[in-house]
Amino acid sequence: MRQQVNIKLTRQNLRNRRKNLSSQERARASLKISKNLLQSNLLSTSAAIGIYLQNDGEADPECIVKNYSAKKKSFYVPVINKDDSKLLLFSKYEHKMQFKKNKYGIREPENPTLIDANFLDVVLMPLVGFDRTGNRIGMGGGFYDRTFQFLSERKKIKPLLIGLAYSIQEVANIPNRPWDIPLNFIATENEIICAKQK
Repeated sequence: MRQQVNIKLTRQNLRNRRKNLSSQERARASLKISKNLLQSNLLSTSAAIGIYLQNDGEADPECIVKNYSAKKKSFYVPVINKDDSKLLLFSKYEHKMQFKKNKYGIREPENPTLIDANFLDVVLMPLVGFDRTGNRIGMGGGFYDRTFQFLSERKKIKPLLIGLAYSIQEVANIPNRPWDIPLNFIATENEIICAKQK
């Protein structure tokens, strides 16, 4: 029980830290994250890229979409699966599409064109906290862990999971629970971290 309380406390502290950044600081950091990803070539051979719609002070992937929009890449955003509300599907993302808020207050496309997560080459994931071994603290719903469980079950390598974060979200050590799906990389405004699993 103590470990669970620790995660909850850490999550709240990190969310507060993230929210305390000014909108200008978040915008500058998001732009640097985008530039670091562009220089890393991690997305260069990917055609189908999962992103998210920025919420709760998260690093904004919109700069990445703009950088790659002329490079024949398709972007997809998460949508809660109506048939299994514990999983995410992904919908094609267009700049001018209409959005509605889901039950968590997160924007989703109003008329989604859905695909399964295993059709994506790369997924840029939001997070609250991360460590250098690829462990991540999310918002606590477990959607990403359940959705990408097939990566551990089938020993698949696709999609590549890249967390987007501000460097202030780094934690020395996040406990890895059996259901957690680790990140392959973390992109911050300072660096691209290749996750080293213990």
